[in-house]
Amino acid sequence: MNILFLCNRPTNNSQAETVAEYMDALKNFSEHKIFEISMLHNFPSRINLNNFDIVITHYTLSLGPLLNHYLGRQLIAKLKKYNGLKVAFLQDEYRSTQTYWKNLNDLGIDILFSCVPNSEISKVYPKNKVPKLKVENVLTGYISNKLLNHKVLPIKDRSIDVGYRTRKTPYWLGKLGYEKWFIAEEFKRKAKDMKLNIDFSTKEGDRLYGNDWVNFIASCRAVIGVESGASIIDYDGELEKAVESYVEENPDVSFDQVFEKFLKPYEGNVYLNQISPRCFEAIALKTPMVLFEGEYSGILNPYLHYIPLKKDFSNFSYVCKMLRDFKSLEIMVDRAYKDIAINPAYSYKEFIKKVDNVINKEIKIRKTSRAVKTYTVSEFKWQIRISINYFFRRVLVILMQNIFLGVPFMRNFTFAVWDKIPLKIQHIIRPLARIISR
Repeated sequence: MNILFLCNRPTNNSQAETVAEYMDALKNFSEHKIFEISMLHNFPSRINLNNFDIVITHYTLSLGPLLNHYLGRQLIAKLKKYNGLKVAFLQDEYRSTQTYWKNLNDLGIDILFSCVPNSEISKVYPKNKVPKLKVENVLTGYISNKLLNHKVLPIKDRSIDVGYRTRKTPYWLGKLGYEKWFIAEEFKRKAKDMKLNIDFSTKEGDRLYGNDWVNFIASCRAVIGVESGASIIDYDGELEKAVESYVEENPDVSFDQVFEKFLKPYEGNVYLNQISPRCFEAIALKTPMVLFEGEYSGILNPYLHYIPLKKDFSNFSYVCKMLRDFKSLEIMVDRAYKDIAINPAYSYKEFIKKVDNVINKEIKIRKTSRAVKTYTVSEFKWQIRISINYFFRRVLVILMQNIFLGVPFMRNFTFAVWDKIPLKIQHIIRPLARIISR
């Protein structure tokens, strides 16, 4: 079948490598013919959706509160009229969930590949809210074949004892979101007297991408981490508004204070914990992991695949002892590599096989319209080129991304300036800032 794949493909070194790998997997492994359009708000006017059997949207084009910003009114109108099978990949579905329900229904999305664990799908996507939607659980990322071929040094010969990069997430995501920042700050504090060479940063501008990120992980004797996701789902968006407003008025307020004032009744209202793509990256590069205790989608086992760190740091001395036992670390990373990295179940190929199987089954059940006329590859590319408005706007967006996000110095400078801008001013200029980000 002919599939139109809509995404907002990041330029080199501007987003995590797993974003591009997720996109590439469909074209690399699907049994169907994939036609990709990378876009942001502006869809090529000359492209006819009816020339495709299926339309798939990637999570880089959000279907939530910023739907119009990402897809644009013209594409939204076309998707509503389109009678073929409509499929979406989504992540970060904990924000204004009711808006997702509305948009999924309005667009007529048939299949959703979601990172919500199977046990929680009925809470996040209740049948009475999205009656025609089929939801399938998938992971946020998979093992990269590229990393499997990357040569790495023995652990004892690496230059950094413990490495980590993260950003401080909004408080309204709950304790799980806060842990990403907390583990770095507390680990740093407790490691001061342990003579460990630590390379941590929680600044957005210090995040690493592309080869810089791979080389960083491969230079570490260990990396720290937590489960991905959020421990609060904000169904109507009101919690986010209340917390953001309060933090804006009280910029020095702590997470614990916000938790007691706003979050406590909501904490744990849904279980969205999942394994992070960073775990797969570390495993593929044979880098040991020190992780907060958790389930990690049932894939990782403590002591076998990672060093467990209690969330109160009560076993920190044990963790430090393990970090100096290079022989045991080598055994651990070899085991994780064998159990997970080269296990076909966690490959992008197997992921897309599941996607194809679900699509093939649903298109027969739903009996959606099939394309009468289809594009050849050359016809498709030509129609994009002569969509003048799309073509030149896309060139501008890519240029801006390359300048402000793709060059490490400019990226660091851009976010350093952004962090100094008052929140009220950020809200005003944020629409302009979105031109250079996904």
